[in-house]
Amino acid sequence: MKNIVKIIIFVVAIVAVLLAVWFAGVFDQDKLDKYNEVMIVNENNPEMIAAFEATTPESLPAFVDQYRGEGMPLADGLKAQQIQKDILYTYIVELQELTAETFPEYQANFANHAKALFAKADDAQAYIDGFNAVADFDHLSSYISKLDDQYSVIKQDFIEQKSYNKAYNSLVNQADAVNQIVSDNKKAEDLATLQSDVKQYITNGKILNVLMALAYTLFFATILLLVVFALKAIFTNIKSSTKTLVVLVVFALVILLGYLVASSELTPSAIKMQLAPYQVKWIGAGMFVFYIAFFGAICAVVYAAISGAIKNRK
Repeated sequence: MKNIVKIIIFVVAIVAVLLAVWFAGVFDQDKLDKYNEVMIVNENNPEMIAAFEATTPESLPAFVDQYRGEGMPLADGLKAQQIQKDILYTYIVELQELTAETFPEYQANFANHAKALFAKADDAQAYIDGFNAVADFDHLSSYISKLDDQYSVIKQDFIEQKSYNKAYNSLVNQADAVNQIVSDNKKAEDLATLQSDVKQYITNGKILNVLMALAYTLFFATILLLVVFALKAIFTNIKSSTKTLVVLVVFALVILLGYLVASSELTPSAIKMQLAPYQVKWIGAGMFVFYIAFFGAICAVVYAAISGAIKNRK
């Protein structure tokens, strides 16, 4: 059974390596931006990609007109999102600048000030009720923290929508540039080239997803096998495996502790990378485990060197 598992993992690893080598060979680094744009559009609007792949030189003007028109609400929606984001950001900055001395005056004038500040806010009443629930300056920081979490989500949604809007317009503009070509032969040739590139980008994305799935499968399969075989060895000879069992328990506790202390707060970098809060938390837990393991390894080396030197003196 053990040999069969090893063979399966080995075969999966070989397939992953071959796919990675092939992917590296066909992937054009100079077209990375275009690749990312097509993948964003395909993720949010696969119908547009399908329509473009089926477009002919004769139907290209209709494609450009249709998606140019459909892109206008996207731009309007992005502007509306930015307004909501800016309103909340301004509100948070105002609250952060308050002191124990200026808070009472701000609180007294808040009703009138809120009319202007939240005039275009979708959640105006929620903001007003939230501030009115703050009893005094000492409770303000916890309220600001809640607003920060809310702002992080709004900003992340805005960045995602902005990226999609940019990618959407880029594809429409590329199609329109081909549509403006006067020569019929040149137009057909450039359209076929652009369609071929788009298809290649989609194919590369699927291959990359397969590679990532294989990588995760190999990683977790390796971890699982290590744990299974370690537990088997421990319970086979429980008396001589006490130290190994202790190490496994300590390692599990370190992972648990890392997850508990890790923050799920969306930092500017996390927002830029479009990470979800749970992903940020697991990344933080992983970094915690890495640091503990790193410093633990250093301490073990130092301890071994010191104990070895003491033994040699004796």
